Amino acid sequence: MIHPSNDYEVIDRIKEGDDQALEHLASNYAAFIAKKIHSYSLAYMFDDLFQEGLILLYKSVLTFEEKFDKTFTRYFEMNFERLMRGHINRLRRRREITKLNKTYIAEANHCVRENSVYYEVHLQEIKKVLTEFEFSVYILRVLKCTPINDIATRYHCETKSIYNAVHRAKLKIHAYFEG
Repeated sequence: MIHPSNDYEVIDRIKEGDDQALEHLASNYAAFIAKKIHSYSLAYMFDDLFQEGLILLYKSVLTFEEKFDKTFTRYFEMNFERLMRGHINRLRRRREITKLNKTYIAEANHCVRENSVYYEVHLQEIKKVLTEFEFSVYILRVLKCTPINDIATRYHCETKSIYNAVHRAKLKIHAYFEG
């Protein structure tokens, strides 16, 4: 086990290729990284950010120079805060893009395209477990993204019946495939 007296000794050992020194530094800074992640309210991304923090810790060791009159802790903290702000900015941009392109994203990601070679096989399989009404409603609503009101008008029923049919169909399909 290694017992260096300060970060500078550990950093020198890491730069020389000492893996134990790197493990020692990572264990010393683990709580610091965790606190920073929680201070930015990004705990739901904790595992990914923690790993990135450890990678950044190593990169910070390699680029750290004592001549800049900063402690290593402060240098790493600055780098990690930049990383966190970068994540927050990317999340904001994604939210803005999502708001601007909501219709396109819904159509592209929530409707099944008929381009899969297994599309017909999938339809044959789900037809086995659904009633004729459930199958028709499922195809229209889930696979073709037809509005609920249009389906209700086509089948001369209330929208609640359509919602119920879709729900039943999804439950049956899930049960069939998860078996």
